[in-house]
Amino acid sequence: MTSRNCSSKGMLRDSTRRSLWAFVLSGVGFFLSMLLPVLMTMQHALEQRAIELQSLEQIYVERHWKIALEQVAEFIGGYNPFIKITFIVMAVSCGVALFAYLHARQKVDFYHSLPVTRTKLFFNNFATGVVCTLTGYLVMYGITLACVYAMGFGAAVNWGEIGGAVISNVILFLLLYALSVLTTVLCGNTVITLLLLVWVHLSPALVRLLFSGLCGKFLDTFVETGAMNGLGYASPVVHYFLLDGMTYHDMLISVGTGEKVSALPLLAGYLLAAVLVTALACWLFRIRKSERSGMALAFEPLKLPVKVYMCLTAGAAFGMLFELIAGDFWFWPGLVIGTVLFHWIVEIIYAMDFHAIFRKPVQLAAILAVLACGILLLKVDVFGYDRWMPAREELTGVNLDSANADALLTDEANIDAVYRLAEIARQTDSERGETAMSFRSYLFTFERGSRITMRRYMLPETGETAELLNTIYRSEEYRQKHWPLFRYETGETKNGAPLLGFYTNASGYSCEYELRDAAKIEQIVQTLREEALTRAQDSTIVMRIELNHEHEDRGYQFEGNVYVTEQDVKTLALIEQFTGVRPQPLTADMPGMTQITYYKQLDADNGEWVTVEVTNKADVEALLKDAQPYDLLDAGVYEMLESNGILIAEEQTEGINVSVVTSDGEERGLYYPQGKYPAAVVQKYRPEGTAPAATDGTVFAEAAA
Repeated sequence: MTSRNCSSKGMLRDSTRRSLWAFVLSGVGFFLSMLLPVLMTMQHALEQRAIELQSLEQIYVERHWKIALEQVAEFIGGYNPFIKITFIVMAVSCGVALFAYLHARQKVDFYHSLPVTRTKLFFNNFATGVVCTLTGYLVMYGITLACVYAMGFGAAVNWGEIGGAVISNVILFLLLYALSVLTTVLCGNTVITLLLLVWVHLSPALVRLLFSGLCGKFLDTFVETGAMNGLGYASPVVHYFLLDGMTYHDMLISVGTGEKVSALPLLAGYLLAAVLVTALACWLFRIRKSERSGMALAFEPLKLPVKVYMCLTAGAAFGMLFELIAGDFWFWPGLVIGTVLFHWIVEIIYAMDFHAIFRKPVQLAAILAVLACGILLLKVDVFGYDRWMPAREELTGVNLDSANADALLTDEANIDAVYRLAEIARQTDSERGETAMSFRSYLFTFERGSRITMRRYMLPETGETAELLNTIYRSEEYRQKHWPLFRYETGETKNGAPLLGFYTNASGYSCEYELRDAAKIEQIVQTLREEALTRAQDSTIVMRIELNHEHEDRGYQFEGNVYVTEQDVKTLALIEQFTGVRPQPLTADMPGMTQITYYKQLDADNGEWVTVEVTNKADVEALLKDAQPYDLLDAGVYEMLESNGILIAEEQTEGINVSVVTSDGEERGLYYPQGKYPAAVVQKYRPEGTAPAATDGTVFAEAAA
C-alpha cells in the first residue's frame, strides 16, 4: 500500500485529490474570464441582430454582425486580458500554496520523513499545480468553443490563433508558476513570499523607468532607445499583457500602427527561462535546510544582495518621486530617505524584530555611498554619453526628428548637413546659459553600419543652422521619405480604402469635400508629387488635403496632411475637375475685421497685449494678400510646418499676431510664407510703447488705434 501511494502516479493522484480547491479556483476563474464573457457577447449580438433585421439595411446588419464575431474571437483568442489575470492568480496561488508547508516546521518534518526523494516530492507538487490549472483551462476552453459553434458563431473560431493562444498562455503560466515556486522555496514565511513575489514581478519595470528617468535628468542628450525599453520585458507579467497568441504588440514598433511582431523568439526564451527557473527551484528545494522554516529567507547568503537591490531601487525611486513633488532640491533628501527607510524595513523583516532598525549601520552607509557614487558618476557623465560624436566617415545614414529606421537619409549632402548641425550643437552646448540666442530641441539619429544611435541636441537658431535645416527639409530625398504625400498608399490597404478631405480658406476646420474614388485619388496624388518636387520655397499655401484611409470597421485612419500651393496649377485643376473645390483667397470684402495684436512690456516681469483694428482697405488687402490661416495649415508647431516644407516668416516670432475676426466672432490667426511678411503695414499700426518681445501671453487688452 505504501509503495503504491508513493509511486509517481499515486502521489500525483493523491495530491490532486487533496488540492480540490485549485480545481475549483481554476474552473471558476476561467468560467468568469472566458465562457461567461463569450456567452454574454453572443446573446447580446443575437438580440441586436433580431432587432436590426427588422429596422436596418442588410449591409449594416452584416457590419454589426462582423463586429460581434471579432469580439467573440478576441475573448477566445490570445489577447483576452481576463484569461491572463486568471493565469497569474493561479500561478501565484498554486506556487505558494503547494509549497507553503516549507514555512511550517511540523509540516516540513512530516513531508521530509516520507519515503520519497526530495526531487520526486518537488516535481509531484509542481505537477499538481500544472494539472489543476491547465485542466480547468482546457475543459472551459472546450465548453466555450462548443457554445460558440452551437450559437452560430463558428466563423469567429480561428484554430491557428487558438493554438497560438494556448501555447503562449501555457508557456507564460509555466514561467510565472516557476517563479512563484522559486520564491516560496527561497523564503521561510508565506507573507514574505508574497511580498518578494510582487517585487520579483514588478521591480524590473520599475528599474527601467528609474534608469530612463535618471538618464534623462542628468544627461542632456539622452534618448530612450528600443534596447533600453526592452529592459522592462525582464518582467514577464508586464510583457504578458502585450502578447496576442504567437504575436505581440511591440511598444516601439506597433503601438498606434496596428502592426504586430512575431512572438516565437520571445516565447522560446520564456520557455527556456521556465525550464531553468524550475531546475533552480528544484536544486534549492533539495538543499534547503528544514530549520529555516519561519525565517524571512531560507538562504542566508541571499540576504545582503536582496537588501542592496531593494535599497538602491527604493532610494532612486524616492529621489525621483520627491523631485517630482517638490522640485530638484528634494532629489538628494529623497534618495537618502528612501534608502534608509527600506534598509530599516528589510532589517526588521529579516530579524522579525523592530529593534533591528538600528542594526548594521555600516551596510547602510555603504549602500548610500554606492548609490550616491553611481548618481554622481552619471551626473558627471563619466562614460562620455553627452560627449560622444560619431566619426563622419562611419555614417551610412542619418535622420532628424524621426526615429523611423525605414526613412533614414543616405544622401551625402544630407549626411553632411546633419553632421554639421550636430557639431554646432556640441560646440554651443556650453554657451546656452550665457548667450541670448534661442535654442530648439531636435532628435538626431546616426546609422553606422547596422548600429543605430540617437541623441537629442539643442540647436541655436542662427543663420547657419537655418540654412542647413533648409537644405535637409527641401531635399528631394527628405520629401520622398518623410512627407506624408510620398508615403501615402493610394490603393486599398489593410487600413481600408483611400479617402481625401479638402480644406480651403472658406471651410476653415470643416471639410469642404471628401473624395473616395481611388482612381481620381491616384491621379491627384501623383500629380501633386511631381509638382511638389519643383515648387518654389516661398509659394503660398491655398489648400490643405487630409490623407485618410476609411476602414469599414475601424472608421477613419488619419495618415497626415498635404499642402497645395498656388504654384501647383495642374493639381488645382484636377481637384476642381473632380471635386469642384477651388481656392478661396482672403479678401478685404469678406465680412468681419482684420486686426493686429502687439505685445507691450509694462515692466521687467509684466506685459499686455494691445489689439489694433485695421480698417483701411488697402492695408487690409496687404495683410491678407499672402496670408495663410492657422486653421488651413492645421499645425501650431513651427517645427512641424518647417519639416513639411512650410517656411513661416521669422518676424512672426516677435510678439505680433495678425488675425481675422469673422462676422460670427471667430478669430483666425494668420501665417505668412518666408519673405512675404507685410512688415510695412505692421509697423504702420504699431502703438507707442510696444516692441518686439517673445511671449506666451494670451490676454488681449483693447486699445484704440
